[in-house]
Amino acid sequence: MFANVQEVVFAEHGDVRGKLIALETLSSVVPFEVKRVYFIYDTTPGTVRGKHAHRQLRQMLLCVSGACTIECEMPDGTKSKHRLDWPNKGLLVEGMVWHNMKEFSKDAVLLILASEHYDEADYIRDYVAFRQLSNEREWQ
Repeated sequence: MFANVQEVVFAEHGDVRGKLIALETLSSVVPFEVKRVYFIYDTTPGTVRGKHAHRQLRQMLLCVSGACTIECEMPDGTKSKHRLDWPNKGLLVEGMVWHNMKEFSKDAVLLILASEHYDEADYIRDYVAFRQLSNEREWQ
């Protein structure tokens, strides 16, 4: 699995009544079969969530209400910051990307689509261990 972070914009469908976004697996916007769906909400102000990387798991993050910021670090040390502040904006986060989720607005609901069921063994929760593992592998 290659480390990757990619911002995506979902096609909106709608008319004067409102808008709809359809999320379909095995497409260009959700390029994996969704095996787990969960969401984060009612986050205490100032809280930083995440603070981990996954070995293999792929995720699509969407802030379906409100806004939040996702900070990512690649194995080579490259960092990026992404503000999810509209329901049609998503962030694809693949394996071996350290990510922090923060700056949640009071009404934020962060929806996560995951490629696998929960597996604690896939998590890297220690930043030093993430850096060490990153240095041991060849990333392209």
